[in-house]
Amino acid sequence: MKLSTYIISLTRAKGRHAQMRATLAEAGIEAEFVEAVDLAETSEAELLQQCKSFGPWGVFAHGNMACTLSHAKVWEQFLASDADVALIFEDDVFISPELRQWTEDLSWWPQGCELVNLEFWRSESLKVMLGTSIAQHLGRQVAPMLSRNPGSAGYLVTRKGAEALLASRPFAVSIDQLLFNPLISPLANSLRPYQITPALVTQGNTPPEEGTFLGHAQRKPQGTLYRKQKRLRGMAELRALPLHLLRLISGRARLVRVTFADRALTDDSAARAAEAQTA
Repeated sequence: MKLSTYIISLTRAKGRHAQMRATLAEAGIEAEFVEAVDLAETSEAELLQQCKSFGPWGVFAHGNMACTLSHAKVWEQFLASDADVALIFEDDVFISPELRQWTEDLSWWPQGCELVNLEFWRSESLKVMLGTSIAQHLGRQVAPMLSRNPGSAGYLVTRKGAEALLASRPFAVSIDQLLFNPLISPLANSLRPYQITPALVTQGNTPPEEGTFLGHAQRKPQGTLYRKQKRLRGMAELRALPLHLLRLISGRARLVRVTFADRALTDDSAARAAEAQTA
């Protein structure tokens, strides 16, 4: 399978540009930079041509709209190429140097899967439900993702997956919910996403002067909108609870705290963590 690599960034975020070029060079990965949708230069009317202001996860903030549309630009560019798989980064990530070995040979790719999450979401408490049909590759595990896992800063997607994502417009949820929240995103089920653990990518590689994604201010819901959002999210979690419990009780799933390992092949602690997750 042929792979193309993309990184989403704003040209005016010069610090991020320089930092990510250095990070990619250290990892031995070549990537094409794709200009992000700049909220500072994009009107609400333009955003609402492809997005809804409220969706199944509540308020869809303008900054999240811009981020989702930035990913959509990459999917379109990928589909205009002759590549079979796209590797997509946001511009604030640390990348394991072992990722290059994973992308040079995709023979490990799970059958029927259209989407693979490479990222560790920086949380000490979050646990993700992963299937017990685990494959081992280069010191890490590849397992089906069965519950919500925030983050869209590093993932692999097939042509079929990108086509389905673009066909889901107008978007009603942020990019990470669209990709990896089966509670409210049909695509997070039908694309059969997998998680690599320990993860190969994590966020936080940001110059101090550019600590936020430029222009992506959040609009927090208030009053009635906030209460409606809380109800929607609570109901979605309640609907999923019986299936989650059945999977856990039957042994078809396990709860895992996904971590990041810069090197899994040589890092004994990463290897022990992977063994503990299998046990």
